[in-house]
Amino acid sequence: MRLPIVAGWPACTVMNCEADQAGYGEDKCVTHLSEGELGGWLSRLGPEAEIHLARTQLAKGTLDQIKGAVTGQDDVPQFGYLSLRRAEIEGGVDLCYSRFSKEVDLYGLKVSKYLDFEGVQVSGGLDANFIEAPQGVDFYRAKIGGSLNLEGSKVGEQVRVARCDIDGSFLLRGCQVSGNVECYEVKVSGPAYLSNMQVVGDISFRNSSFSDGVQFFYTETSGYFNVSDSEFSGFVEFEGLRIAHDLIWERASFRDDVTFDKADLSGLVQGSCLFYKGVNFIRTIFRSAVIIQACARRVDFWGARFEVGGTLLLRYAMVRMTGAILAGPTSLVAFNRNFVDIFGDPMDEFVIPHEDPNVKLLDMGSVNAGNLTLVDIDLTPCRFAGAFNLDQLRLEGEWNFGTPPSGRVGITPFTWAKRKIIEEERQWRALRSHPLVLRSGWGDPPDNPRDVPGVAALMTTYRQLRKGREDAKDEPGANDFYYGEMEMRRHNQSWGKGERWLLQFYWLLSGYGIRASRAFGWLIISMILTILLMMGFGLPQDSPKQEAAGTVPPGGGKVTFEIDKEDPRNPIGDRFTSKRFERALNVTLNSVVFHSSDQDLTTTGTYIEMASRFSEPVLLGLGILAIRGRLKRGS
Repeated sequence: MRLPIVAGWPACTVMNCEADQAGYGEDKCVTHLSEGELGGWLSRLGPEAEIHLARTQLAKGTLDQIKGAVTGQDDVPQFGYLSLRRAEIEGGVDLCYSRFSKEVDLYGLKVSKYLDFEGVQVSGGLDANFIEAPQGVDFYRAKIGGSLNLEGSKVGEQVRVARCDIDGSFLLRGCQVSGNVECYEVKVSGPAYLSNMQVVGDISFRNSSFSDGVQFFYTETSGYFNVSDSEFSGFVEFEGLRIAHDLIWERASFRDDVTFDKADLSGLVQGSCLFYKGVNFIRTIFRSAVIIQACARRVDFWGARFEVGGTLLLRYAMVRMTGAILAGPTSLVAFNRNFVDIFGDPMDEFVIPHEDPNVKLLDMGSVNAGNLTLVDIDLTPCRFAGAFNLDQLRLEGEWNFGTPPSGRVGITPFTWAKRKIIEEERQWRALRSHPLVLRSGWGDPPDNPRDVPGVAALMTTYRQLRKGREDAKDEPGANDFYYGEMEMRRHNQSWGKGERWLLQFYWLLSGYGIRASRAFGWLIISMILTILLMMGFGLPQDSPKQEAAGTVPPGGGKVTFEIDKEDPRNPIGDRFTSKRFERALNVTLNSVVFHSSDQDLTTTGTYIEMASRFSEPVLLGLGILAIRGRLKRGS
């Protein structure tokens, strides 16, 4: 950013000299004034004088003489306009506590020592870009009425902008600093352009306030980067930021979105931070085992790389981890209490008092889940498509998935089975290609149906999630994933295949062997049907009587009898009596345990009993299996 200067100021009349004329009756530059001319020129100056020293070479002490000439009765140097544009000064520049009623132009200034603007008050802007100051630059307690521009400067030892008010923009873009950048308790009203800095030491912007956007594009530091206790009101961009040591953001707050796209963080991340909106770590490299503590509405780790793993302690956030590279054990944890600082004081989360503090994972496609642990994470909206080693994903604490719609399926008396479902299945069932009665209640269909995985892919996802819960000795938790796996397997078969019919009956009779109520319901129906059929057709009219027939030899002797039994006769008359009910119940109960009742039955009754002895023990076994699956715990 360039600040206005006095246009058309004449150059020195000495041949080949490009410096500005001193003015105030002198047509030469200050360098070419004789001692007497210099004294006369200084005597004509006064408070609010406009000093033109562009491209001038000043000897040591000359600037101090000028300061004295513009000092008022209050003992404070008072400049109007000051230009040291491309000037060269032997020694340092000490303008401490000076006042400037107009702009200050230090563009390209070269000093052999330092530039000290402590306590200055500038009504306009201060342009100090491309300066060279081997011993540092200091703007401690300065008040700048416009912009402060140090863009492209080369500074040794330290750049200090502390306890400073800047009413315009703040520019350190492209600075090369051999020491530290110390900016603390700074208030910046305009945007801050702090990109492409190369700092050998540390960078600190702590306890500061930025009312507009801030850019740190591709800034590099060999030390730490500290923004603790600072407040950023605008969009903050840390794209390409490279930090050799730690990132410190204790109690920092960001009111707008923040991006760390392609940042490279070699050290730790210290402290807890508050993001009013979202923060993205897209393609960020974490080279140490970081612990990130943050409150944020959105956190994006798309393509981020955790070279040795890390722990992500979050609150309120919706998290995307698509394509994240987890080279070491990584945990995503929904922190269930307020973060506290090193002094034990809780972070003030008043900005999001009505938000749900739970953490939701949105997507983990292309992630190696073998190194991922999820603690108390809501997986209701999570897409698993493309993730691998899902069977090694660790789920701890209270983890949630979606559920099917409540209520009946269309106008039928049936309801959707209560179970855990993944987001991809919900989207698949909500596709407009499905009948309205089957997709009703499953939420909005996806914008692009091609983004929805097929049933074969969903079956694989459910299988891996089921295996993971089984390996964790969580049989009850595995049941829902097994149900989803079998559902996708059933829908993956056409009606022309026998496997589809087999799975259809398996689902209908027992919910794939894990719905005890369904199996016992069918068992009760089967038993009632068996009793009714036995009473109506299976039990004979009367119990068949045995008859003994034999012949007595004429001369006496041994008599041989033949014992016969008459065939059971089909019932007639009143078949539904209490006595017949008792006999039918006995037959049915024996059939349930695969045992013959040894009662006389009609031919029809014999076949009914055979069917009952086959079907009812199967239903009983399916019900017991389902109960065992719900109650079993890992040993």
